[in-house]
Amino acid sequence: MRTTAHGELRRTSLRIGVQTGVLVLGVLAVVGAVFWLLYGQAVDRAESSLLTNTARGVDRPQEAPPGVWVSVQEHGQIQSSPDLPAQLPDRSAMKQVQRDGGSLISHVDTPNGGYLVRTEQVGNRVTQASIDLHERQEESERVATAILLSAGVGVLLAAIVAAWLASRAVRPMAESLTRQRRFVADASHELRTPLTHLSMRVQLLSRRTARGAINAEELTPVVADTHMLAEILDDLLAASDTRAQLREPSDIGALIKEACEAATPYAADRGITLTTTIPGSITAPAVPLALRRAITALIDNAVDHAESAVEVSVTRVRRKVRVSVTDDGAGIAKDLMPHVFERFSGGRTTDPAGRHHFGIGLALVADVAAAHEGSVDVKPRDDGQSGTIFTLTLRAR
Repeated sequence: MRTTAHGELRRTSLRIGVQTGVLVLGVLAVVGAVFWLLYGQAVDRAESSLLTNTARGVDRPQEAPPGVWVSVQEHGQIQSSPDLPAQLPDRSAMKQVQRDGGSLISHVDTPNGGYLVRTEQVGNRVTQASIDLHERQEESERVATAILLSAGVGVLLAAIVAAWLASRAVRPMAESLTRQRRFVADASHELRTPLTHLSMRVQLLSRRTARGAINAEELTPVVADTHMLAEILDDLLAASDTRAQLREPSDIGALIKEACEAATPYAADRGITLTTTIPGSITAPAVPLALRRAITALIDNAVDHAESAVEVSVTRVRRKVRVSVTDDGAGIAKDLMPHVFERFSGGRTTDPAGRHHFGIGLALVADVAAAHEGSVDVKPRDDGQSGTIFTLTLRAR
C-alpha cells in the first residue's frame, strides 16, 4: 500500500509539473510572439530612420555611416561607397526619383541576399542609401535562438520546480490517506482473527450446551476474547496516532501463551498441534497488546499453512529476543519470499477453512517489529523438512 501511495504521489507531482510546464510554455509563447512583433517593428523603424537620415544628410559617399552604402548622382555623375555590391546602385530607382522627385523605397535581390534601398532627391542631387538585409536576418535568427533556448530552459525549470513543490504540498495529504487506508485494512484484518477464535469457542460451548455439559469456567475464554476485541480496537487507534506509544517491560513468554491459548481451538479444529517452547522468563520492552497482535498474526499464518504441527519458541541471544514460529507446511515460493511482508502481496486468496486472505497480517507484524526497533524475517526450515520459520527479533532490556 505504501508503494502504491508513493507511486500515486509521484504521478500526481509529475502531472502537476507537466501541466505547469505547458502553462508556462503557453505564457512564454504569447510573450514571445508579442516581443517578436515589437522587435520587428523596432528594427523596421530603426532601418527606415537610418536610411532616411543617411539619404538626406550625406553629401558624399565617404560620409556614409557603418553598414550603409551610399551612391550620389549629381550633374550626370554617380559616386558610390567603396566595396559597393555589384547589383547597386539601383539605377532605375534613381532615374525614377530624378524624374518624379520625392523618395522611393525598393528592394534589390541578389544571389548573396537582399538589400533595402532608399532613393531620395535632395536639391540638385539624387542620393541612394542601401543596407544589407542579410545581416538583419542573421541578427533575427540569433534573437530567435536566444528566445527559444531561454523559453526551453524556463519551461523545464518551471516544470521541475512545480513537480517538487507539488510533491511537498501533496505528501502530507497522501500520507493521511495512506494512514486512513491502512487503518481500515488493518482493523478489518486484526478483528477477524479474534472473531474466528471467538466463533470457535462459541461453537464448542454450543455443542456442550446441547449435551448439558457446560460450566461457568468455560465462559471465561469467551469473555477474554471479547475483551481482546476491545483492546485491539484501542491498539489500532493508538497505532494510527502519530505520537509514539510507551513501551514497558513485558514477559514475552506470557504473551506467547496468551496468543497460543486463543489460537488453540482454531488449530484443533484444523487438526493442527500447537506447541510452545518457553525456557523461563524472558522480558523485553514492548507495547504488550501490539506485540501480542504480532505473535497472534504469526501463529494464525502458521496454522493456516501447516499440515499437522506449529511450534512457537522464544530465545534470548545476548541483547536480542527472538520469537520463532515454525510450521510443517509446503513452504513459501522463492519469488514470493521477498514480498511476504508487503500489504496485498500474498500468494493465496483463501485458506483451507475458506477464509479470504488479503496479505495484511504479515505486513502488520513488520510494522510492529519496526515500531519496537526490531525486525521480522522468514526462511525455510533448517532441519531439511518442508515448512517455514518466521522469526520476530526484538531488543532486550
